Amino acid sequence: MRRLLLLILSVGLAVPAFAQDRRAAFRVSAVVAAGCTVSSDAAGSWGRIDMGSVAGVGGGTASGSLVSGGVAGIVVGCTPETSASLTADAGENAVAGQRRLRRAGGGGTIAYQLRVGAGADAWNLQAIALAFPAGISRRTLPVSATTVLSGAVAAGAYSDTVRVTLTF
Repeated sequence: MRRLLLLILSVGLAVPAFAQDRRAAFRVSAVVAAGCTVSSDAAGSWGRIDMGSVAGVGGGTASGSLVSGGVAGIVVGCTPETSASLTADAGENAVAGQRRLRRAGGGGTIAYQLRVGAGADAWNLQAIALAFPAGISRRTLPVSATTVLSGAVAAGAYSDTVRVTLTF
């Protein structure tokens, strides 16, 4: 009986295995969504315009350029072949659509104007159209502010906050 059992086991182990190939494929894909970003500083701000100091006695002009994270202007990045627009509101202190800087602690305002682009066009409430053709994914828009003091103005720190919206 023992011999027969060993023989069956030996035969079972001696059966050669036949190699077979089975092939199949799978698909790899990704979708690149259209999108845009704006470079900001560590606090999430899109920048700051500092017009410096000006004597408030006999009038004068003050101006400055937007700086964000060490770069002059608003830096917009969009997926190539995307269109976008940038708008700015009238600011927190506007009167009849005119942007105004308000003195800290109250007691006075100074009118100012924003300008955008290489030609320094006045940037009121109009949308700035941005195109990102194939191969282009980043644009820098220079933004500046100017104020002209028409006479004596109370001393102090003046400021305003303008909200900018990127639509794509």
